Amino acid sequence: MKLHAQAALTIKQRQQVRRMHLEKGVSIRKLAERFKVNPTTIQRWVHRDAPLDLSSAPLKRRTVITPAYREAVVRYRRAYPHHGPIRIAHELKGDFSQANRGTVLSILQQEGLTQPVKRVIKPHKPIPVGRHRIQMDIQQLPAVQGGKGYEYKISAIHLRTRYKYSEIHPDRCSATVAGVLKRALDFLPPFSSSGPTMPSSSL
Repeated sequence: MKLHAQAALTIKQRQQVRRMHLEKGVSIRKLAERFKVNPTTIQRWVHRDAPLDLSSAPLKRRTVITPAYREAVVRYRRAYPHHGPIRIAHELKGDFSQANRGTVLSILQQEGLTQPVKRVIKPHKPIPVGRHRIQMDIQQLPAVQGGKGYEYKISAIHLRTRYKYSEIHPDRCSATVAGVLKRALDFLPPFSSSGPTMPSSSL
């Protein structure tokens, strides 16, 4: 008869403790002092019918993987390679009550069917640039004249050729920006070849 390695009382002492407490009325505190153990140890054995240690084995039995269950998991996985253990266990639960994520994963690992699905990485595509697309840019700068406030550098960039036209203005309202764009068209492709059609203040 085996005892746990850390057992504080022998089988005989456990029987004696229970008998002294139930038949002679010896208190748990006095029994703990006599046997030099914690009162909770005495309390455990006076209320337990058998003096044997309880089994340390898991209360829940391990699920047995039957050949039929294994075959069903493998067959399902090959039919639906993108379904994971949780989905497979759910689909097989009606035919196999023991089906669960853990056993399905174990079977897939044993059968070499756990390779992840290869992800398709889409190639990086640059932002499409039209033949004559223009980008407007506004940069806030400290005012040069007067020493206070700000001025605004308004630029128009021809994205294909990277040609740039800029003007500096005291404001950035819509009318000002539209005026810069209108004048920039005289200098940026495809209109630059015909020369400016109106005065400009290109910088």
